[in-house]
Amino acid sequence: MRRLLIVALALLASATAGAQTLTKRPVSQGAVTPADMTERLEKAALRTKEQAPKGAARGSSVDFCWPSSAAEYQAIGKYVLVLVSVVTQDAAELPLRRVYVTVDGEQTELVRLSSQRRDVGKGSTTLSILGPFREDGFYVAPAGLMMRDGHLQADFAIRRNNFNLYKLPGTPPDFVKADSDPMPAKDAAPNMPALKVLLTREYKGFELPASLR
Repeated sequence: MRRLLIVALALLASATAGAQTLTKRPVSQGAVTPADMTERLEKAALRTKEQAPKGAARGSSVDFCWPSSAAEYQAIGKYVLVLVSVVTQDAAELPLRRVYVTVDGEQTELVRLSSQRRDVGKGSTTLSILGPFREDGFYVAPAGLMMRDGHLQADFAIRRNNFNLYKLPGTPPDFVKADSDPMPAKDAAPNMPALKVLLTREYKGFELPASLR
């Protein structure tokens, strides 16, 4: 079954400035692994090195996955699965305090499923340019918000808020575009069994969130 997702890379272009460069990647297929995210972070670090040879304060790679069918979309409760990988020079900045969508100045915090620390490879450009401290976290976002003009953003534990991860809108599959009301029911939580099926199919090698075990 074709995997419907959008990938984005976000990186801080200077360790002393707030400017950021957002790079969108094309829709891809197949399950994403920790090694895939490592590779994407490494590419982000190489681009950062061109702009800031002395390094940056932090960087990120984001992958989000739409349900693969209308039935799965309804089963999950009209949510999108989001994977956020961040790397920073300062361990005190992790874990992320929150990840959220900002549309028309209004912030909607995403539900966090998990947060896992991971080593940054010795000798990598990621280590030398972005830092030694990495966190991978899974979140769920309302489909309707991911289709709006806005930003996916993160606040770090200290120092950095409103860090841009992705410039919305994303590119949903046709059956989501056809939904006249792509927002989950008010106060409705995502369906965890259906979400577990999606996550275990589309993401391989990651620790399963405790809420899905």
